[in-house]
Amino acid sequence: MGQPASDWWRFWFGPGYLALYDDTLRERTPIEIDQLEALLQLRPPLRILDLPCGQGRHAIELARRGYEVTGVDLSPYLIGVAKARAEAGGVKVRWLEGDMRRPVPGERFDLVLNLFTSLGYFLDEADDRLVVQAAADMLGPGGRFLLEVINGERVMGHFVEREWFTVGQAAVMERRSLDRSARRMIVERTVSRPGGDEVNVHALRLYGAREIESMLRASGFDRIELYGDWAGGPVSAESLRVLAVGVREKEKGGS
Repeated sequence: MGQPASDWWRFWFGPGYLALYDDTLRERTPIEIDQLEALLQLRPPLRILDLPCGQGRHAIELARRGYEVTGVDLSPYLIGVAKARAEAGGVKVRWLEGDMRRPVPGERFDLVLNLFTSLGYFLDEADDRLVVQAAADMLGPGGRFLLEVINGERVMGHFVEREWFTVGQAAVMERRSLDRSARRMIVERTVSRPGGDEVNVHALRLYGAREIESMLRASGFDRIELYGDWAGGPVSAESLRVLAVGVREKEKGGS
């Protein structure tokens, strides 16, 4: 199995990614936002940052419900798709091209979202910590950061080297390798469609609840809530995902 480029994430989230996942994710989005609103007891108006926002599915649905939403993503292609979809739906979202490791200059939000396992891409673990720190730095007193990742503890405890599944009309085969000491998984994905096969390689650093909690505490969050599902159930080694809510209760540097 080949190794991904250190910056594989710069190119992976393009037309091929969207062609594979778009229809399935579009159907799930309203339900996911229902769950998000219930878990955090959200009510508009709030200033929300979707970081990264991808093709804008969460940002657009939130804006449709009355929130003031900003979406930031590094992919010009996905930002372009998001803009076109928001305009077609008559929804107002502010879209910015940017790196999720860096705060939006001069901005404060009530809620920052990092959803759908968008943490763990970088070769250096310190870059993941920069993402969490950037989120913390953009929150005022009472602001919250919601991070959703696949439960790395469960993935490592039940590691599967090969897996076959379907997404829409595509057949997908994944070959995986795992560096347990670095908690880093390499995935070679083959997507088979009637027109041929597409092969790509990506990497993901795996985080469990303890690592996530430690990272949020180091970034200055005053209170951290951990869940194992969108219903607010407790997180365990067998939870499919880890949902962490970091709360900034006071101004940075304040008392």
